[in-house]
Amino acid sequence: MAMQTADRSVRMERAFDRMTDAYPLQPGTRSFTAAGVYDKVGLLVVLSLVTGTYSYFANNTALMFLGFIGGLVLSLIGIFRPATAKIVAPLYALAEGLALGGITAYYAVGHSSIVPMAVIFTGGIFLGALVIFRSGLVKVTHKFVSMTLMASVGFILVLLANMLGLNFPGLGGSSGLAILGVFGVAIGVMYLFIDFNYVQVGEQRRLPADGEWYGALMLMMSLVMVYINVLRILGRRR
Repeated sequence: MAMQTADRSVRMERAFDRMTDAYPLQPGTRSFTAAGVYDKVGLLVVLSLVTGTYSYFANNTALMFLGFIGGLVLSLIGIFRPATAKIVAPLYALAEGLALGGITAYYAVGHSSIVPMAVIFTGGIFLGALVIFRSGLVKVTHKFVSMTLMASVGFILVLLANMLGLNFPGLGGSSGLAILGVFGVAIGVMYLFIDFNYVQVGEQRRLPADGEWYGALMLMMSLVMVYINVLRILGRRR
């Protein structure tokens, strides 16, 4: 039976029902908690820092691309097969660490202070978004999710166009990089709100503890997006 609220559409309720089906509560199993999700996010961050530190000092392009490809494949598996998140999430964190270490090394050439600044800013954005969500200022509705997805598609298309040399007016040079970074951070924060909503609903529906891994995976993916775009902003002079 769907748990109807005034802020969620029928379509969103059906999505949450499917998530409940993916994680059926068995007798004697521990139920889903927000604290459990955030503990797992902390573990994933530590794993990514381990491989990220190695990749940063190795400064190997092949290693960076291996991490990106591995992270992409693992994220898709985790998104479409939520029950695999317990295995996929740690592997995703390790893979993304390799990718982020490489890209951080690129932006840090001549600007080593970027590294701690990017980490601190990303952590601050995460905590700020969590406070805003818990204050009730943001309501995650079906329209909000749709807008986030549309913004993501547009952002990806602009990035692909830039890679192909098709520069949009105002998006060239260092200022354009900063603008793209700001939009990327904004979209990443929107995804954080969606992830926080999942955590809230998962706790309300008393999903089993395994569902915490899916929430942690989604939050980690959003943090990766925020971090990369923070690097774009801070490293605009690179």
